Amino acid sequence: MTEERSPSESADRLSASVEEIERAIESAISRLEAERKAEATAAAAAADRKSLVSQRVSIAALLLTMMLSFLGFVRAGEDSSSSDDKTVVEQSKNDAASEWALYQTKQAQRTSLVEAEDAIERSVLGMRIDDPGRRLARFHHREYGEQVRAVDAENGQVFHRIQSLNRREYLARKDAEQHDRRKDRYDMGIRTLTLALVLISVTLLVDRDYLFWFGLAIAAIGAALGVTAYFLH
Repeated sequence: MTEERSPSESADRLSASVEEIERAIESAISRLEAERKAEATAAAAAADRKSLVSQRVSIAALLLTMMLSFLGFVRAGEDSSSSDDKTVVEQSKNDAASEWALYQTKQAQRTSLVEAEDAIERSVLGMRIDDPGRRLARFHHREYGEQVRAVDAENGQVFHRIQSLNRREYLARKDAEQHDRRKDRYDMGIRTLTLALVLISVTLLVDRDYLFWFGLAIAAIGAALGVTAYFLH
């Protein structure tokens, strides 16, 4: 009886071993499939995250580029206005200098006329009452007096023009300084936005989310600089 059961027991043990091997293989296959699915899920999540980051970076870069272009355009306008005002300052200064030279020339002419008028008055004092030269002297005295009044009127107009030119120079200089202050503020905004654009772009290379948010914070500062520049006086 013992010899008859030995082959049966051997077959049972062999069958059990095969089943264990099959279960081990199935378990290993299941683990491999689970690992494969986990890797695929992780890869898909990473791809989705990278796509989301890329999309955010692209939108932020586009907005920053538009802001940089706008600030550059406005800054160029301020630079042009400042240049025009400085040209007006130089023209007003030169015109005022020319008018002042004319004013001094007129004053010298007036002084000569007054001296001639005084000389006629002194010469009349030495003449007799019936001297014909007295009538000629009165004629010249009257003529010199009219010329002095004409010179005074012209000098009044010249002095008024000098005052107008000085005022125009002052206002143009003040406007130029205002445009220069705005231009400097726009330059600060442009540099800040450029730094923000670089930081946000680097996010794609180093895969660091904090750089993106840090870049957005710097971009907000740059935008604030650009907006406040418009209201700067």
